[in-house]
Amino acid sequence: MATPSLTAAQAPTSSAKPQLDKKPSLLTIVIFFAVLGSGLLFTAYSLMHDMNELGTVMTTWTPFLLLGVALLIALGFEFVNGFHDTANAVATVIYTNSLPPNFVVAWSGFFNFLGVLLSSGAVAFGIIAPPQ
Repeated sequence: MATPSLTAAQAPTSSAKPQLDKKPSLLTIVIFFAVLGSGLLFTAYSLMHDMNELGTVMTTWTPFLLLGVALLIALGFEFVNGFHDTANAVATVIYTNSLPPNFVVAWSGFFNFLGVLLSSGAVAFGIIAPPQ
């Protein structure tokens, strides 16, 4: 008994893959900028609140401008470093076909983020602490 072959129109499509060639919807853009704006407002509020508690008189915006530039440089570095870190971490798993590439990259990103959230900073403090 012969099985019928599927034509291109009848072939099942995979909707699980991301649609990277399409622009994000208006709702996605609004949510992104709402989260970004709320983060910036929270940061500004926290800085002002801490300065008021300490009784610091602000005479210029230059330190805040420099802090913003330093944060942008640090975030840019971390963004670029993340590409290289992820590539090094997942290359063997992808090359050996142990797991699907999309799963491996998502897994790596999740655990890198989890590591940042749960790290105590003990290694960093150990590096900068003077020898005893």
